[in-house]
Amino acid sequence: MYKEKRNFARLALHAKANLHLGDRTIEGEVENLSMKGVFVTAARKLELNDMVAVTIYHTLTPQVLCDLKAKVVRITEQGMGLQFEKTLLD
Repeated sequence: MYKEKRNFARLALHAKANLHLGDRTIEGEVENLSMKGVFVTAARKLELNDMVAVTIYHTLTPQVLCDLKAKVVRITEQGMGLQFEKTLLD
């Protein structure tokens, strides 16, 4: 039987995301979000263990939903898994 390893549930969310690494900004799309991380698709991939600033915007308005620092912890053909330094409630 499969045992879920995640501590927080994922929420399917389609929103815009900007990933800031130094002077580079990569635009992406949020596929899902949890209290501790986010999965993002983007035309350009980052490297495993890169530290980035993640800004997530509401798709219908320019309102910022969250602005957190995160670490790239997983890279797949579909996108990148980012783990927040703090939870969304911190």
